[in-house]
Amino acid sequence: MCYHTKQNKTIKEVEQKFKAKFVEGVVAKPSNHINGFNYPKTPIITNADPSHILIYNWGLVPDWAGVNWQKNYTLNARMETVNEKPAFKQYTENRCIVIVNGFYEWQHRGKEKIKFEIGFNNQLFAFAGLYTNNTYTIITTEAKGVMREIHNTKLRMPFSLKTESDMQRWLNNEEVAPQYNFTTTQLDFTQPTLF
Repeated sequence: MCYHTKQNKTIKEVEQKFKAKFVEGVVAKPSNHINGFNYPKTPIITNADPSHILIYNWGLVPDWAGVNWQKNYTLNARMETVNEKPAFKQYTENRCIVIVNGFYEWQHRGKEKIKFEIGFNNQLFAFAGLYTNNTYTIITTEAKGVMREIHNTKLRMPFSLKTESDMQRWLNNEEVAPQYNFTTTQLDFTQPTLF
């Protein structure tokens, strides 16, 4: 799955890469580590208006959700079941791309967990996503390539879009394959805890 990302590029760099402008008055805060469980506001582009970059909350909230909705369960959506799950199935036409320049995953080696930074040489790219109500979810798919070695317990990865063509195809609801020729950097060892 994907719960930890980064987007530390400048507004100018993001606008140039995605050929879109941040909505006036929107403040984009670059960050070296974005934790999905904080339900942060991060930059996305929707298929409703690909010329503008919006800031939406990570953790999709369906129209019918109550005040106690658990966004933990909608940080990610599995590509294989997105058309079936009640939280996502009515939003499959609400396509968005989530702007990042990396994400973090932990590899399990025995009792140790090793943190990796993953991306495309620290360059901007996007995750496939769905949105509604100023919130979004990241699409995940079966791990391929190096992600099978790193995310070696769950065998999942974010549905990553590297080229402009890939991103347009996703937004246009056309068939597109996820990119997985990631570059990786091992960051540190982390001893797992019970709590």
